[in-house]
Amino acid sequence: MPDRQDAQPATLKYEQALEFRSANNSHVQLLARVPAGAQVLELGCATGYMSEHLTQQKGCRVFGVDIEEAALRKAAAHCERTLCVDVESPDWQSGLGDARFDIILCADIIEHLKDPQTFLAGLRDRIKTGGSLLASVPNGAHAAIRLELLQGQLTYEDTGLLDRTHLHLYTHQSLMALLASAGYAVEALSYTFHDIPDEVLAEKIRQAGLEPTERALARLHAPEAIAYQFIVEARPRAADEPTAPFPELSDKPLRDSEEAYRKVHERLHETQQVAQHRQTLLDNKERQVTHQQQQVERLQHQLARKDQQFSELTRRHTRQEQQLAYKEGRIGELTQRTRILEDRNASLHADKAKQQLTLQQLQGELKRVRQQQAALQQVLNTRSWRLFRTLTLPARGAVRLTPYLAHLVRNPSVAPQWMAKAVRLLRQGGIKGLRWHLAAASSGRAAPRTANYARWIEQIESPREPDAASVKTFVESLAQAPLISVVMPVYEPRPEWLRAAIDSVLAQRYPHWELCIADDASPSPEIRTLLDDYRHRDPRIKVILRDKNGHIAAATNSALTLAEGDWVGFMDHDDLLTENALYHVAREIVGHPDARMLYSDEDKIDDRGTRSAHYFKPDFNPDLMLSHNLVCHFSVYRRDLLNHAGGIREGFEGAQDYDLALRCIAELHPDEIRHIPRILYHWRAVPGSTASGLEAKPYALDAAVRAVQDHLQAKGVQAEVKPSKRIEGMLRVRYPVPEPAPLVSLIIPTRNGLRLLRQCIDSVRAKTGYPNYEIIIVDNQSDEPATIEYLQQLQASGEARVVPYDKPFNYAALNNFAVAKAAGDYLCFLNNDIEVIEGDWLAEMVSHAARPEIGAVGARLLYPDGRLQHGGVLTGLGGVAGHAMKYLSGEAKGYNGRAVLVQNYSAVTAACMVMRREVFEQIGGFDAEHLGVAFNDVDLCLRIREQGYRNLWTPYAELYHHESATRGAENTAEKQARFGKEIAYMKSRWGAGLLRDPAYNPNLTLDREDFSLNWHELARGTQP
Repeated sequence: MPDRQDAQPATLKYEQALEFRSANNSHVQLLARVPAGAQVLELGCATGYMSEHLTQQKGCRVFGVDIEEAALRKAAAHCERTLCVDVESPDWQSGLGDARFDIILCADIIEHLKDPQTFLAGLRDRIKTGGSLLASVPNGAHAAIRLELLQGQLTYEDTGLLDRTHLHLYTHQSLMALLASAGYAVEALSYTFHDIPDEVLAEKIRQAGLEPTERALARLHAPEAIAYQFIVEARPRAADEPTAPFPELSDKPLRDSEEAYRKVHERLHETQQVAQHRQTLLDNKERQVTHQQQQVERLQHQLARKDQQFSELTRRHTRQEQQLAYKEGRIGELTQRTRILEDRNASLHADKAKQQLTLQQLQGELKRVRQQQAALQQVLNTRSWRLFRTLTLPARGAVRLTPYLAHLVRNPSVAPQWMAKAVRLLRQGGIKGLRWHLAAASSGRAAPRTANYARWIEQIESPREPDAASVKTFVESLAQAPLISVVMPVYEPRPEWLRAAIDSVLAQRYPHWELCIADDASPSPEIRTLLDDYRHRDPRIKVILRDKNGHIAAATNSALTLAEGDWVGFMDHDDLLTENALYHVAREIVGHPDARMLYSDEDKIDDRGTRSAHYFKPDFNPDLMLSHNLVCHFSVYRRDLLNHAGGIREGFEGAQDYDLALRCIAELHPDEIRHIPRILYHWRAVPGSTASGLEAKPYALDAAVRAVQDHLQAKGVQAEVKPSKRIEGMLRVRYPVPEPAPLVSLIIPTRNGLRLLRQCIDSVRAKTGYPNYEIIIVDNQSDEPATIEYLQQLQASGEARVVPYDKPFNYAALNNFAVAKAAGDYLCFLNNDIEVIEGDWLAEMVSHAARPEIGAVGARLLYPDGRLQHGGVLTGLGGVAGHAMKYLSGEAKGYNGRAVLVQNYSAVTAACMVMRREVFEQIGGFDAEHLGVAFNDVDLCLRIREQGYRNLWTPYAELYHHESATRGAENTAEKQARFGKEIAYMKSRWGAGLLRDPAYNPNLTLDREDFSLNWHELARGTQP
């Protein structure tokens, strides 16, 4: 080729220096396509000038092959192995052994071979799965060759397109045909180019006796004519894979090169200007001296700044030494705590043995109590007892009301509130609920949770379910009813449970279903007899009997082979579907045709048929999904999605459904995942089942960790997945902090409040392990001398920057003001009544805030007595928003573990909130005009979510919150009026969406923060 140097021996004449500044180079383009760390076979490696780049710059392992021994001696310095052989000899590959490669590199050798097709076909088995052939080949249809042929010439030369050693010339089409016939599929096609000027083309055309028309010139400037060398990336084509259409040549390389030349021209112009400037300096000696003096002064100024920076680094080093000492102390404390826990564990084992003995005794006692209860019930059912109850009702009522009447006498001011509340409680919970609340008011205890789950099922859930006639009307209205395949793997269940599971499918009011059962070689003949009976009873029940036990994954995949429906749901062999489960699934499918995955709420059912442990789930919550299997039961998938995912993966038994869900979710947009907020599935809670307790299947936790780790790796996310230490059977994903650690600006507003502010600053500086932060205190008109003196000390020592804000209190405005003064790429809004507990709080929050999909990150905030103050923010609570699980005991796990799991919330409190500056600026900061004091953090988070980010709450950043101690209460008419306007604005801005928080569930109340049941339908006449 023209760019090669003439040298001896023959191979050395093709050696060239690699010029990476230009992309119009075939070898540069080939090297760019080799992935880092690849195992490479370089055919025609010459002296190893390409091997050297692959080894040193890309960490590749290179096997070099060439016919020239002298060249190979040079290449050996850059190759792991070399082989001197003629690649056209019949057995040349024997020297490769059984080696296979990620990349086979053929730079400018195919055109020199006698039989390229046989040679290329012989390389296919040397390419690993997922590997590629990379080759460069000169273009036999270049404009220069076309012009020679027009003139009746074809002159071979020592180098270039018509190199004397070239045995073949290829055009775009003939090269593609060669690769196809050798069994390759072309993945990518590019080229280097050499374009001939119009005047040269015109002269050559005239010499051939033709007219250089615009059309003729255009043909000679087309990609097929200016392409100098083709660069091809191809992979071996499977035997049954059809030949794909050949890639077309585009003008993109030419356009890219034009852009590169334009930039070079711009740099040349800039260089010329610099030269002119320097000439001017040389001509003016006096100005040069002045300029040098200015430089000296500037350097002196920079030196002074360096001295200041050195002082700051010295202070930071001192602070880090203090933090190290603190951490060493904490290590000692944790070591001691570990010993205590080990002793406690031993004690618990002993207690467990005692409890088992006690349990046996209690079971005997329970049996006797039930016998007595049955005898008592016989008495209660008698006519004489009912007459006695009626006659004594007034007396019993007077006795029970006496404490409440006495409280009213002592506190007459509460009478109007008690009366209004009593009416509401009678509607919601009956006499029992009213009595509980009255007792609580007298004793000062917190209000109770709502009445029991069984009564909620009877009074709320059951009345709202459609009857058979309504379901029939829905089905008849469908032009095409979706067929739902329910897949059930079976292995040695109790026969009565298996019958109940199958009967729950047979009882479905929605008729368009099929039940696909795979028995995994159950030892009991009774199971197969039972399945045969059901199979003959209803043709919608399909059964496959496996000859060999393969465990749940293999059995589920066998059942999947029977499925013909467009939708597939998964069911265990001892669980139950509600009678309208498939009806609700069908309605969701019909109402949301873009959906590809559905899941419902669930609860548990025991051996006596008693339901408990409801899990009313949020809408799809990606980070909660990584903490545990949120979707679980009842989950339904589009069959084509399952086929694409490859079904159930073996090796993940115990978490095979979790693994499947994660692999499917990776293919979906969140809008394609629909949540049905109804209980459609009852887990069988018996010893040994997952539903009976997380310890029932300990191997499932390991499988869950691997499933989440695989999911993150497939998305290219680097993170560590471990079992949660806060709740058994669930997970924690730890993301890395960017390196180097970005600067975080801690923004702390304050007005007086010296004790709390000092506590906040001291705890931040003493306990925060994160290495790179600044403290900015926004002083909102402090007038207490002690506070002012403390702020001056912080400013003077460099421990914090104090920024005065001399306007009336407006939380949104003063934080916006402080952000403009902050230097950090990350912002941490921190109340002055926050106290740091653990050292990794800020690193944890930054690690999440650094994720590109995350907006605001909130922390787990505790009252000083250890109760939960902030577990995330739920919109709709109290009409606008409130803190989730507020007042929860510090040791409690919360509703289905949500007080101790990383998850997404619609909003988090700005009492401790971290986000990237770019996110804050993108949405325009806090709304200081409409929300000066209340709800500005909620509005900020909702606008962040509106831009497509997810907000996140982590329990692993834990701090104390002494809750607005320096701001005061809303106890004036002016403050109450302002608060009313802020409520009105929030309702106007966000509308009805406030009442349907996707992080919550409509079956849970908006009247309380404790995730208790929603009883509001009692007021609509469903109370018996």
